[in-house]
Amino acid sequence: MRGRRARQEETPREKVRAGKDYAHQRLAWAIGATLILVLVGILGAGYYQKFYHPPRVWAGSVRDVEFTMGDLVERIRVLQGLSGSVDLSVIPFEYLQELLNAEILRQAAPGLGINVTDEDIDEALRNQFYPEVPEGQETDPGQLDREFENNIEIYLARTGLSREEYRQTLEEQLQLRLLFGFLGFGIEDTQEQVEVEWIRTELTSELDMREVRERLNSEEFAAVADEVGMPAGFAGVGGYVGWVPRGAFPNMDETLFGDEESDVEPLSVGDIADPVFLNEGIYIIHKVSGPETRDLSDNMRNKLNSELLIEWRNNQLRRGSNEGWLKMNFDSTLYAWVADQVAVSAPRNQPEQR
Repeated sequence: MRGRRARQEETPREKVRAGKDYAHQRLAWAIGATLILVLVGILGAGYYQKFYHPPRVWAGSVRDVEFTMGDLVERIRVLQGLSGSVDLSVIPFEYLQELLNAEILRQAAPGLGINVTDEDIDEALRNQFYPEVPEGQETDPGQLDREFENNIEIYLARTGLSREEYRQTLEEQLQLRLLFGFLGFGIEDTQEQVEVEWIRTELTSELDMREVRERLNSEEFAAVADEVGMPAGFAGVGGYVGWVPRGAFPNMDETLFGDEESDVEPLSVGDIADPVFLNEGIYIIHKVSGPETRDLSDNMRNKLNSELLIEWRNNQLRRGSNEGWLKMNFDSTLYAWVADQVAVSAPRNQPEQR
């Protein structure tokens, strides 16, 4: 009887204890579920911020045509496929500008009389990939066509581009080539020019160009130029460039031709300027003779034409920004994301960018 009574007395206590245990379990489950939800939320937010959101972020627009960060990455990957690598020390912002420049030209082309057809693109493909047949050799047209298609497929496989992507790239190149020619029509055959030679080094060079300038007080210009100069396509042996018109090197115009509005005198004939720091490098310029009205060389005509193209593009960017039909969106966070995405698809045999 006493044992039965003891068990009967313990039963309510056990029920209370069991109830407390159950409540504790429910609380633990609730806390665990909350932690799981928080963790899922954090992971989801991280996924959204790193993978889902950035490619869809608006990068820029030209009138009603918009581009996302994903479009920019694809654009850079196309360039990566064509060249084998891209230089990310050139801020991706510049690649965004190129993307917008191509769209600006596409929209402006009809008004400029520029019309690139599918037939033009087909011809460009044939010029690049159609097999060359030695003169006098018998050929099978069908075999040549098969080789032509095979050459294209090999190239696309090597670059990682689709046929449509490459055709679009060719269209942009053809439009740019036609714009280049259009702008070149206004270049006069004869212009005032000065004869110059210069010594050029890279901006990153450890060479002290002030010391080089001092050497020129007692040493021959040509000898020093051959020793330390780093030509960039214009200076030949001894640093000789030749006859240069105004506008071919806009940042040198003030030195070579002076500026009446700013009351700046040009470099005198025979004088050597102090080092000039430009985006293209560091220059020490020697004015040999001139000014003199002369026929343009092919090299200087092409340089003037290139500067006109740069000026046209810059004017379009400024005009679009001022009138509100051109917009861009870029910051350091988006730059980092773009750089990471491009690095993922970079060829493994490319040296690391430093």
